[in-house]
Amino acid sequence: MIATRRIHLVLTATVWVALIGVCFGSAALAANPEAEQPPAAAGSVTLQVTPSSVPESGGEVELLAIVRDNRGRPLENAKVNFLTETGTLESGGRLVVAGDGGAAIDRLTLTESELAAVDENSFRLAVAVGSRGGSLVTSNVGVGIQRRPQAAFRHGPGDLIVAFDDESAGLVTSWSWDFGDGTTSTRQSPSHTFPEPGHYAVTLRVGNPVGSDEVTRLVRVFGSPDTGE
Repeated sequence: MIATRRIHLVLTATVWVALIGVCFGSAALAANPEAEQPPAAAGSVTLQVTPSSVPESGGEVELLAIVRDNRGRPLENAKVNFLTETGTLESGGRLVVAGDGGAAIDRLTLTESELAAVDENSFRLAVAVGSRGGSLVTSNVGVGIQRRPQAAFRHGPGDLIVAFDDESAGLVTSWSWDFGDGTTSTRQSPSHTFPEPGHYAVTLRVGNPVGSDEVTRLVRVFGSPDTGE
């Protein structure tokens, strides 16, 4: 009888310990609801570049990636991979670990020859961050190339009055015409009246903040505005 009572007391105590553990465990989870949730994963990444364009002679671009988790909060220790179509990354393409505020930094160096090999007037930069399930979170931006313009023009047939059309390539912010008869113009596509028939060396010089270019063509002028001869 005494042995039976002892077994009963031991079982009762064991049940109470288990109940206390469950109660206190539930209370702990209720006080810290995030404790039972899995670690935050990368939900988004933004890429900022400074400056947004570089001269064709080359330069450097600062890259800043901000990683946020799937709840929109900065995600520290995320592994970031910067990617570029041209130039050399300071990271060498290796993973960069995000620090305070979810920020990861890299630097891109560009040479004149590398930019000359780019057919367009811009190139792409990208950043990728691994997330759950092997998926990637990415972002990309374009970086402009500030090129000197390439001067070109055509002219229509006419008498002493000749119409000129600017056909220069690239960004042009200024035009300077020399008609070869002592007169000039700064209009983009002017018409000009020559003093008499003949051959005139007409020069167009175009420019932008990066540099300038010019082209000269021999223009034949004949007849007169009155007779058309």
